Amino acid sequence: MKSKYVLWGVVALLAVVVLVLAFRPAGAKVENVDAAGVQAAIDSGAQVIDVRTAGEYQLGHVPGAVNVPVDQIEAEAQGWDKGGTYVIYCATGSRSVSAVESMKALGFTDIKHFNAGIQAWNGQLEKGAASSANKIQTSGKPVLIEFYTDS
Repeated sequence: MKSKYVLWGVVALLAVVVLVLAFRPAGAKVENVDAAGVQAAIDSGAQVIDVRTAGEYQLGHVPGAVNVPVDQIEAEAQGWDKGGTYVIYCATGSRSVSAVESMKALGFTDIKHFNAGIQAWNGQLEKGAASSANKIQTSGKPVLIEFYTDS
């Protein structure tokens, strides 16, 4: 009689494991890329995100890049297409790691990390402030952002 309960317990445990594996999120695909990989991603239609400060961005950025400082990436990325391809970079690769982790946590699935940063970019640089015409295409789904204060 006891062995019957043990057998049913094992069957139930296996069923739970199968369900968890079947319905788990696919997870993000993060690929570290060099300058050639950035250019290939751009040529394939990827959106390039510069997570440096606005001042750094104005001094020079990858052509077509959108400036979203690293401390604003979570709020800004809420409405972006999570299935799109994004290239993320900063000056040397340290701040962009944080942005990549934030995007992974938000459910983005195809992220290219220019881990050497713009210092390794060997192409032309655009200069100047971001224009309003250079915005990221959103998914079109509404986003709720909730803020808490202690006052």
